[in-house]
Amino acid sequence: MNKDAEIRKIALETLIQIEKNNAPSHLVIKDVLDKYDYFSRSEKALISTLVKGTIERKIELDYVCDLFSKTPHNKMKLPIRIIIEMGIYQILYMKSYDTLAVNSSVELARKKGFSTLSGFVNGVLRNIVRNKDNIKYPGKDDKNYLSVKYSMPEFLTTLLVSQYGFETTEKMLKESLENDYVRIRIAEGLSDKDKEEILNEFKDKGASVKEVKGFDNLYNIKGAGNINDFTSFNEGKIYVQDVGSYMLVKNVPFGEKILDACAAPGGKSIFLSEKYPDAKITACDISEEKTDRIKENIERCKALNIEVKISDATVFNPEFEEAFDVVLADVPCSGLGVIGKKQDIKYRLTTEGLESLYDLQSKILENVSKYVKKGGYLCYSTCTVNKKENEDQAEKLVSDGRFNYEALNFLPDAFKDKAKEGHLSLMQGVDDSDGFFIAILKKKENEGNKKFKSN
Repeated sequence: MNKDAEIRKIALETLIQIEKNNAPSHLVIKDVLDKYDYFSRSEKALISTLVKGTIERKIELDYVCDLFSKTPHNKMKLPIRIIIEMGIYQILYMKSYDTLAVNSSVELARKKGFSTLSGFVNGVLRNIVRNKDNIKYPGKDDKNYLSVKYSMPEFLTTLLVSQYGFETTEKMLKESLENDYVRIRIAEGLSDKDKEEILNEFKDKGASVKEVKGFDNLYNIKGAGNINDFTSFNEGKIYVQDVGSYMLVKNVPFGEKILDACAAPGGKSIFLSEKYPDAKITACDISEEKTDRIKENIERCKALNIEVKISDATVFNPEFEEAFDVVLADVPCSGLGVIGKKQDIKYRLTTEGLESLYDLQSKILENVSKYVKKGGYLCYSTCTVNKKENEDQAEKLVSDGRFNYEALNFLPDAFKDKAKEGHLSLMQGVDDSDGFFIAILKKKENEGNKKFKSN
């Protein structure tokens, strides 16, 4: 098997594994790229592009498939459907010969034991090649327009339009598909020479580097491939961190004792360690698997003032009651602000699942709010743009009388007009950021023993 054919077979098997096991795509892709670490950067990039692109555009790809196939996509055998989806993605979005996309897809069908269906695959894809410039998509007045054009489940486009309107929602969805960079934060305290060496390593390997305006040590990196391959990453000199997460930490007040209640994989705890080397930071998460990831990153970044503990944020921990000056609660959320990086999140969500998330977030906040000393701070955040997970949850903490909003003390000029009193909502496609929400809340000295209002 030649290398090109092997790469496409690996991409196909990866897509099948993700769908069969309902596994998070970003973790599966990482494992696959680690397994084939001996491949060149361009070869690994092709695997990643095929897998991410096919997942990211799935709704559109299935829509196009159904226009040209007598058998609907949801009636096809799983390997055949994914082969056709991957073939359509190459035809519509990759700068490769259409003939290569068709022939490689036919060959994949044969290798998977579907020789009798190879002609079907050939026919569907060749028909799309002939008509790809004349594919009829839903118009803007069609209720399916946003769903098909941006491969977003319709119930989610309806939710976002109800909260932000059509124009802003389209901007967010468009950016989520076009987001092809990674943001890195260079560790605090490094010399200018160290920073120059870090950035030159990216440039020397063909990546483009752009400083994020208004933020020290934060850069957009495009075309870098696997960040794990870089010396600066392995030496703990850089960390993958977006604008929202960066801004959250910059707005966290100092406390002698700080709790990061949902800390995995540890990026915020590590940044806090650099910002407040004299603080005692406790980083918690629900399982040994998650805390092991935190420990690995702490060791890599040589963060010395962080203690890692297994603790379920949904279960009240008496040991933590009023024990912390500052508590971070970056809670599990729908992830609608980071779908450009975790392409399959949007397909995992359901209306019922969102309702469960609201309850989970309320339960966590009810517990962690009790861990804050009187006069201390609760810093609430999510990586979503869903107001029901953001403003609505923060408002309940204030309306029940125990907390007040605290003004954000770090606000670059680009965000000053967006900040409300004590909270900020960032939107991909509108801001130079992923979607993210931050609320800084101060616990009243005489807050009493009121209970958090759950949904």
